[in-house]
Amino acid sequence: MTTTIFTDADHKMISNWWLETGCPVPHLSQLQTIGVIGYADDEPACAVWAYKSEGVAVAFLEHLITNPAIKSPMAKMKAVVAMMERILKDLADDGYQIIRGTTWSLTLAKICKKRWGFEIIDEESVNMSLML
Repeated sequence: MTTTIFTDADHKMISNWWLETGCPVPHLSQLQTIGVIGYADDEPACAVWAYKSEGVAVAFLEHLITNPAIKSPMAKMKAVVAMMERILKDLADDGYQIIRGTTWSLTLAKICKKRWGFEIIDEESVNMSLML
């Protein structure tokens, strides 16, 4: 599995994933932080971003999205694992630690709990975002 760092040129592709899944599309300026794209074979399969706090070495995992065209759950999951390992390593290399993450996928939340030690603090909450 391969990963790449998100660039502005990737925004149109990623925006289409959000549109296809019925989710609001974050403005490019909200994604101009560290972002990683995971690939299943040579096809982009998923993306995630982390906001790095200024002055405190903590980060917030945000905007996880998967490519609806990837139909194989195993291929998608392998890409998500590679992508998550990359962003966690890149953040750690920069001295940052993830202290919070949000996802609309309870399946992904359970995987993050099992594989990386995240805690699911509320399965009943409503995720809210102000899309600028």
